[in-house]
Amino acid sequence: MRPSNDNDTIFSVDDTSDLPIWVQLRNRIAYLIRTGHFGPGEQLPSVRSLSTSAKINYNTVTKAYKDLEQSSLIVSIRGRGMYVQKNVAANQESAEEAIDLIVEDCVRQYRSTGMTFEDARARMQDIASRLEEAALGAAEEKREYYDA
Repeated sequence: MRPSNDNDTIFSVDDTSDLPIWVQLRNRIAYLIRTGHFGPGEQLPSVRSLSTSAKINYNTVTKAYKDLEQSSLIVSIRGRGMYVQKNVAANQESAEEAIDLIVEDCVRQYRSTGMTFEDARARMQDIASRLEEAALGAAEEKREYYDA
C-alpha cells in the first residue's frame, strides 16, 4: 500500500484545460493505472482524501471513479473502497501511444506537401508554443480575478 500522502501529488486541476475536472481526474488515474503507478488489486485513494488533497468536490471524484469502474479499470468494494481491477496490465497501449500515431500521421502529411523533417518539426514547435502561450495567458487572467 502507498503512503497516505502519495495522493497529494497524483492530481491537480489544470485550469487552462477545456476538459471538465472529472474527466481530467479520470484520465489521470487511468494513465497512472496503465503505466503501473497503481498495480492490479491495489487500493486507490479514498474519494474523501482525494477530493481534499486535490481541492475538488467530493462528487467530482465520485463521478470520475464511477466512469473508471464502468470502463472496467477499477472495482468498488462496498465498505472498503476502490481497487484497480486485477486483470488490468500495466503498459497497455496508452493514450500517449495513440496520440503518437496521430503525430506520426501529421509528420507524414507535412512531408507529403514537400516539407523537410526540420520544417515539420519547426511547424509543430510553433503550434505547441502558441498553445502554451495561450494557456499561460489564460492562467494569468484567472489569477488577476483572484487578486482583485
